[in-house]
Amino acid sequence: MHQPVSLRTGHPGWLHGRLGAYGILFAMTFQPHPSGDRRRSSATALVKILLSIKSPDVLPEHVRELVDCLLWKITEADGKANTRYKTSGALECSDKRLLRHEHVYQKAKMIDALSKAGPNALDSILQDAIGCSVTADEHERLKMFDGEYGWERYRKAGLPSVSTSEETIAA
Repeated sequence: MHQPVSLRTGHPGWLHGRLGAYGILFAMTFQPHPSGDRRRSSATALVKILLSIKSPDVLPEHVRELVDCLLWKITEADGKANTRYKTSGALECSDKRLLRHEHVYQKAKMIDALSKAGPNALDSILQDAIGCSVTADEHERLKMFDGEYGWERYRKAGLPSVSTSEETIAA
């Protein structure tokens, strides 16, 4: 298990002024799962196969349900709680039971876009299958901004998200 790294607001410089209200953050550096890339590639390939099926024997609602499941597989490829992005609240949370795996780009909207897209557009849509660890309270707060898409929801909810591998602020 990786030991937490203490990040003080204002040091290093990229955090200065952005998370001042949170004081000290305890973050673990993101470590991808050894099979994470293969898991993502497999689920992505299956999404493309499902969406290419044009048979009257295949119900559209079954395709939608399976694509929904595969989007979970993509965002959880490194582990449900092992997401590259975490909110500052998730970084401070010591009890993993209080965390939620949030889809930055909501699955329902992604599925709608995938269903309407041609084969050449699928990769650009699927690259937005991103997971972010949030607290249960933050998860509820994000629901108030479901009309927004992607990181804009986090901005409007006032939830900056830190990439624990690249040390950048996502929202």
